Amino acid sequence: MLQTTRQQILPLEWQDERSFENFDPGVQPENALALQALHDLLQQRRHSALYLWGETGSGKSHLLWAACHELQKQGRWALLLTPQTPASAWPDVTDLLAQQAGGLLAVDDAQQLSDWQQDWLFGLYNAARSAELAFLACGNAAPAALPLRTDLRTRLSWGLALRLQAPDDAVRARVLQRLAHERGYSLSPELLHYMLTHLSRDLSQLGVLMAAFDRYALAAQRPATVPLLKSLLAAQPQLLHAASPESVSG
Repeated sequence: MLQTTRQQILPLEWQDERSFENFDPGVQPENALALQALHDLLQQRRHSALYLWGETGSGKSHLLWAACHELQKQGRWALLLTPQTPASAWPDVTDLLAQQAGGLLAVDDAQQLSDWQQDWLFGLYNAARSAELAFLACGNAAPAALPLRTDLRTRLSWGLALRLQAPDDAVRARVLQRLAHERGYSLSPELLHYMLTHLSRDLSQLGVLMAAFDRYALAAQRPATVPLLKSLLAAQPQLLHAASPESVSG
């Protein structure tokens, strides 16, 4: 039964929009470099490591989910761990050693790992290396600056460590329009300007807001406008907190 649980690598509420196809690197050369390095990592069938870091909303989690999903579509083993993953879903070293070469162990939000998770991950990293599994992790700072045990920081520094830049307004505008088009409408220039100037720079938070906004507009049977968005934020202030620029940490 435990092995069956571990086969559920990605959460059941997998979000299809987290794919390589709709990751917009913008014009930042750092993002293009990181994306190419990730593609190179996934093409290899031996151990290789990549660590991505950047501020909230830079797309780190998007790329980790996309990488795991891509390998799963190819029938290859991939495991995504987060600080919220319960201990029962963390694999044993023997589980990794039993996998075929070319799989992937991914870890999101490394800076939030607890002491027991750091201890566990240290063993998993070594096992991934022995089993010729790729290793992919992300955090909010370079490896040397993470609040982790020293030997784990060292492991995260063994491969490439690349920084992602947060999306600029042009990228945010394209993503917001794409999310609207997928729901059957377009954002007016007024509404798009309001979103870009008043809401979060974190695209994942904006995605949550757009989904809520769509449900709200359908229930009210009204078009998407600035007054309607303000009405939603007044009715559900938690969305305003999640989507406001002040709520985004560095």
